[in-house]
Amino acid sequence: MLQGLWPKRIIILVVLSVLVIAASTIFKAAVELEDAEQAYYSQWLRWGYDDQPPLYTWIQYFFNQVLGFNKLSFSFLRGIIFGGILLLLYQFAKKMHKDVQKAGITVFMMVLIPVFIDFTFRRLSHTSLLCFSILATYLILERLLTKKTVWNYILFGVCIAFGLLSKYNYVLFLSAFAIVVLFDGQLRKVVFNGKILATILLAMVLVAPHFYWLFGPNENWSMVRESIQDKTGDGTADYLLGITPVILIIKGLIALMAPLLLVFLVLVLLKKVTLQRSKWDWFSKLFVVQILILLLFFLLVKAQKVEVRWLLPLLLPFIILWAKSFQFENIIKIKRYAFVTFIVIIGFQFLRTPMEKVLGIPSSVHFGFEPISNILRQNYSGKEWVLPNVTYAGNIKLLNPNRLIISNDDFSFGTSINGKNRVFVYIGKIPDECRKPTDSILGFGREKDTLFFVPNLNELN
Repeated sequence: MLQGLWPKRIIILVVLSVLVIAASTIFKAAVELEDAEQAYYSQWLRWGYDDQPPLYTWIQYFFNQVLGFNKLSFSFLRGIIFGGILLLLYQFAKKMHKDVQKAGITVFMMVLIPVFIDFTFRRLSHTSLLCFSILATYLILERLLTKKTVWNYILFGVCIAFGLLSKYNYVLFLSAFAIVVLFDGQLRKVVFNGKILATILLAMVLVAPHFYWLFGPNENWSMVRESIQDKTGDGTADYLLGITPVILIIKGLIALMAPLLLVFLVLVLLKKVTLQRSKWDWFSKLFVVQILILLLFFLLVKAQKVEVRWLLPLLLPFIILWAKSFQFENIIKIKRYAFVTFIVIIGFQFLRTPMEKVLGIPSSVHFGFEPISNILRQNYSGKEWVLPNVTYAGNIKLLNPNRLIISNDDFSFGTSINGKNRVFVYIGKIPDECRKPTDSILGFGREKDTLFFVPNLNELN
């Protein structure tokens, strides 16, 4: 049945990717930032978590109930989402190309996008879920162009809600979509249809609790605003009449697609592929407008840096346009090479962590958190543990799955961190109001940090 939906090679890549992503954790003494965040935040079901929407953590919470609270649960979910991205991309590409061969090679071309085959494969959580959500939205939107059924409008509403609850960047996709609707006849017929009320109402119902948490009386939106400012820069640079965002976007696009550009340049020179003009349709218009929306956004926030992973979810579907721009001389042969390359890169990703350790390449995942956990268990078993950040807190939680762990930088915790009967772990420096630490660790982790253990302030003063 699966082979009826997806070709054998696509299924092989999906299964292999899921298994390799899950199995890669056996080489890691500690989990990376995103998995540590999920290990920490998935202790609870909340309407919101710090500066990210809650959907990924909700899904992770239920994965933990099935697989247990361990590294496999976190990596397996990432693997499922990674494999889902490949499946959705194939389905959408098949509908857009009307050609299963081109759809297959579109998927295999993803191996030439470094941030996808590296960051998404190894660590990304919310960004991966946003990739999945946006591809699902495009797929349902394409169905709506031909079948404007109530069921498809309901699915469209679910996709929009899931996108908004995956990562706030989804708003940038909705903005581009809303603009293109104004001057594209096909999309206007989808939106200006009475059944769109099912989409709007369902999406509003699904996102309402989180958006009340976000914009309600607690003003949690301020966390998101501060996070945007922190991640994009402080906005004090001179902008040369708006040229800076343009430069940042161009640099980001080059970093996103450099190997893809290089490989296709070689294929063109070898006359293995030839350029052809793509049809100017709703999807092409969305690509142009999406780039303009990104430029406007980075201009408004006065961005001084643009991470490639921010661009990936919004631009990933348009790899289909790239494939449309070429006519392949022998697509079967090129697809075979692309498939083998994908397998090789997956194998490299699997061996990457042990290779780094053997070659002495520093990585934070090679340093376990057992020394901290041991001191906390031995000397502070009767207290609540407050770790300096979610990376520390998540890794300690994985070593102590039956304990409540608190992070000092969890602004959405909802209660005062400075409660009674707690021990605080500090990195490098302790607050002035503390008298002295009762334990310490020298040279911890990759950065060789000094850690201090300080019991509750109320007990010391």
